[in-house]
Amino acid sequence: MGNGSGWGRLLVALLWLVSWQAGASIREVREGAAVDLPPGSGLLLLAVDSDEALQSVAIRRSDSMLGRESLRSVPKGLTSRLYLLPAGKYRWSSIRDGGVRYRIASDDEDYAFTVEPGVVNYPGHMVFRLKGERVALAHVANRGLLALDWLQQVHPQVAQDFAFEYRGYYPDPFPALWGRQASGSTHASPMAPPPPPGPLPLPPDVLWKQSALEQISLNPGGTLAAVVEREGEGDDARRVVRMLDLQREESMALLQLPVEVRRLDWAGDRSLVVSCIDGWGLDVVMVLQLRETADGWTFNRLNFPYKGRLVDVLPGDPEHVLFASTYFGASKAGVQVHKVPIQSQRALDRFGFGRKDSLDRGVEEGRTWLADGRGELRATIAFRDGRQVLLHGRAGDFREVMELDDDGAFEPIALSADGNTIYGASDEDRGQRDLVELDPASGEITRTVFSRPRVDVQDAVFDARHNLVGVTYFEDGVLVSEYFDESSRAQQSRLQQAFGDRTVRIVDRDAGSRQFLLLVEGSDQPGEVYHFDSTRNRASLLVAMHPWLQPYRFRKSTVVRVIARDGLPIEAYLTLPEVSRPPLVVLAHGGPIGVRDTRQFDREVQFLVSLGYAVLQVNFRGSEGFGREFREAGRRGMGTLIEDDIDAALAQVLALHPIDGRRMCAMGSSYGGYSALVSAVRWPGRFRCVVSIAGVSDRILFFTASDGGRTEEGRREMEEALGDPNTETDAMLQSSPLYRYDALDTPVMLAHGTEDLRVDYEHSRRLARVLSKAGRPPVLLTLEGEGHSVEGAGSRKRLWEGVAGFLHAQLGPQRGAVEDPVSAGMHAPNGATDRRSSSAGR
Repeated sequence: MGNGSGWGRLLVALLWLVSWQAGASIREVREGAAVDLPPGSGLLLLAVDSDEALQSVAIRRSDSMLGRESLRSVPKGLTSRLYLLPAGKYRWSSIRDGGVRYRIASDDEDYAFTVEPGVVNYPGHMVFRLKGERVALAHVANRGLLALDWLQQVHPQVAQDFAFEYRGYYPDPFPALWGRQASGSTHASPMAPPPPPGPLPLPPDVLWKQSALEQISLNPGGTLAAVVEREGEGDDARRVVRMLDLQREESMALLQLPVEVRRLDWAGDRSLVVSCIDGWGLDVVMVLQLRETADGWTFNRLNFPYKGRLVDVLPGDPEHVLFASTYFGASKAGVQVHKVPIQSQRALDRFGFGRKDSLDRGVEEGRTWLADGRGELRATIAFRDGRQVLLHGRAGDFREVMELDDDGAFEPIALSADGNTIYGASDEDRGQRDLVELDPASGEITRTVFSRPRVDVQDAVFDARHNLVGVTYFEDGVLVSEYFDESSRAQQSRLQQAFGDRTVRIVDRDAGSRQFLLLVEGSDQPGEVYHFDSTRNRASLLVAMHPWLQPYRFRKSTVVRVIARDGLPIEAYLTLPEVSRPPLVVLAHGGPIGVRDTRQFDREVQFLVSLGYAVLQVNFRGSEGFGREFREAGRRGMGTLIEDDIDAALAQVLALHPIDGRRMCAMGSSYGGYSALVSAVRWPGRFRCVVSIAGVSDRILFFTASDGGRTEEGRREMEEALGDPNTETDAMLQSSPLYRYDALDTPVMLAHGTEDLRVDYEHSRRLARVLSKAGRPPVLLTLEGEGHSVEGAGSRKRLWEGVAGFLHAQLGPQRGAVEDPVSAGMHAPNGATDRRSSSAGR
């Protein structure tokens, strides 16, 4: 009887638990239904943005196996639903797409949220994008205005009765701002698209047509070059792999491919290795064996039996290459490297690719491998226990040298020819990023190879045998190469004299450093590739990267040097049109940390100049290339010190150059768009207009609707550079154009892609709405399907025609504009009359 009574008490307890769960379950609120919230309950607005019809999207309580709910039969596009549920902690748990279920890690706090009682809780939109078979991108983005619109339309009584609160790692003051503004009686003014621009002297679809040349490589003998040429635009573009016979001055098409080519490599003088991008991180690799006959050239094609990545060719062994492929072990998958024979298809097909024969034995976590001048694997960047580490050694015996991080302590570049030294860049305890040597045995930097005060090294230069020969860095906005031996320095000097103030960079060389491929470009010249024969001291034009631009004349930029208010030296560039007293466009770059403007060919600048506008670009504090102190000075300078630098440069340009200071526009993309908006707020009446392309309007929203704020590490880095929204809310609101909309009375154009992962379209959606509600509607150009950068040819055309039309409407017609901006062509280097060739130093 006693046992029966115990079972009875247990049964009663279970019935009570089930009853409680039933009374406190999650249930959907019907459209337009009145809501009576029980004590301890809240409302949850769940929203999904998917490019696929989904079977379900599920959430669950974090502290219980019960309390699970799924949005079922989620159609493609936007879906929102409202639920009544107990307060507590919840999380997004899984997404089912057909027969595939994507689980969200239960320990990933970026997908967790809290439901508070008595309010409408909004944890952000779940954004789902299918990237491939069983591969998807899922993230949460704060699109609060979209959620508020839906709530007002579908549940107007709920929107009126309950406060709407965002549930994320950071606050979102916007719902309160919008509630105050929406409660007013003023109706939002309609937004208009950009006005038509009229005839354009430099059509955007011509200027932004992608380069005809994507890859180029010189064989060790210096007799043949291989190129990858792009034909067509967008998804329909094809790549043509072509061989150039430099001695016969003939060319032959080898392949037509529907995919991008990642790299071209020569294994000896007659074997061309082509790596084609195919899938996530893997390439389709093939070898083209060239043969010269009496009738010309022919070739035989070999196909690798597995996808993978080419690690390196072997200078002394043209019949083998180093190839990395994926292996699947009993408990984990990894990357393995083999010395693979390429002398015949049979040799490739019979090669085992077994783990026991791999060259990276003893390392299971290697991802990026480095070989020495003999082609022996000596180092790798690996991932161990969540850490990125540098390993060094030989097959079967690799040891950890150091942990790699993002603080600039050491960034590996390459191995020395003997493999016993690792070259890299470092700015730890230094005033700039220097080129250094690291001893892998001790893990210590033993020598500074190159250092120049307040100049950041961009890259190291090696010859075909892996010998370090030089370094590159920016000087006066031009990328220069400095060589360590006297002969190379003299040769570079002759080349620079021949091509004037152009950037002259060696992109490839033969084994004997006698034949070179040079990339030559300038602020007023699109890139061209020259073949330089040092034995004849002659450079000949090999490939024009943008041949359709040859009929147009472009304008050269000049350097402007300014001292900021706190004494920091600032470098800026000014490009003037052939117009007397032109209007000015202040064009701010993105970033703001670690990005810079240069005096290389810039399509945006040349397009604006072709319209008759002068263009000012400022490398404000935080910009790349001017030393560590300069980069660090940009941190937390968003909307304040950075814009003070732009202000100082602008003042000097207006004082020293014939520019119409009454007709100016602030413009930029990403951070540059934010800078343009905040500058118009800080200096009312200075600018006639503002153009923000993919720009930040809400500094706090940038933390909850960008790819940088989705991880703990990313949030930490953003807080260090930009501030902490949880503790610096007021300062961020003060420097956010969205919350200063009342002071933003300058005509504004907003252009934004709907698939922007870096700066969500919500930034422009919010600013456009509040300005319209305030009676000052902006021009809004929505670029469907575009990300943070505009890639589609049609979208680029719409964007820049829109910019041209907006600028013309706001700045007025240009006085004294050039009648015909098209000339007979570019001048040959150093004034030479034959544009196809020139002598170096004669």
